[in-house]
Amino acid sequence: MLIAGFLPQEPATTHYTGVYQGKSLFVQNPFDRESNSFCISAISINGKPQPYNYRLSAIKLDFDGVSKNSPVNIKITHREGCTPIIINRDAITYHTTFSFQEISVTDSVLVWQTRGERANSTYVLEHYEGGIWLEQDTIQAEGTFGGAMYVHFPEIQEGANKLRLKYIFPGGNYLYSREIDFHHYPEPVTFKPFVAERELILSRSARYEVFDAGGDLVLTGKGATVDVSNLPRGEYVIYFNNTDPGAFTKK
Repeated sequence: MLIAGFLPQEPATTHYTGVYQGKSLFVQNPFDRESNSFCISAISINGKPQPYNYRLSAIKLDFDGVSKNSPVNIKITHREGCTPIIINRDAITYHTTFSFQEISVTDSVLVWQTRGERANSTYVLEHYEGGIWLEQDTIQAEGTFGGAMYVHFPEIQEGANKLRLKYIFPGGNYLYSREIDFHHYPEPVTFKPFVAERELILSRSARYEVFDAGGDLVLTGKGATVDVSNLPRGEYVIYFNNTDPGAFTKK
């Protein structure tokens, strides 16, 4: 039997979004004397639970593991009827007209949309490897204020991958996109014809290396076709993304 007044209350959630700029964020955590409990029960940053002491009247968010100028999504779980208070909201407020509208990876294709670009700005694609972020490619921005969309073929490893984009303003300031975590298990790259005069046609875009019969590297590149018109006649081996070797004859 349930008695009115003793029903367990479902926790409420409050969300805040912004940009980490190297400053800590302070959250006031009210104490309720009637229930002898604090307001906040859990905090997550970008989907990761944080091991804070929730029996303090103020909680300091240090954003450990978050790169400066990266987006932050803060989820605060608290009792219904109480309100956590952000003391210094400006710590995560980034004043700019530029924003990443969407970013996704599908079938090894990176697509992103933006608004508020400026002329002479650039994007740097970074991938996470060995515990650090490494630059992989630079893409010139269109400089379209009203909105732009980009399609890019990043270098993706088999298995787990993590990517992010860095938008660099003309003056040198920058802003990161959210991080994209995904797994990639591609089908092997195939090609045709096996006897070619001008080009090889690949089953998908890939980075390739061509070796002659003596084992010397004679051609490298990236794309969905391979121009072999300038190669001497003979037997060759082609590798795709350092794997999936295949043999062909140049006639």
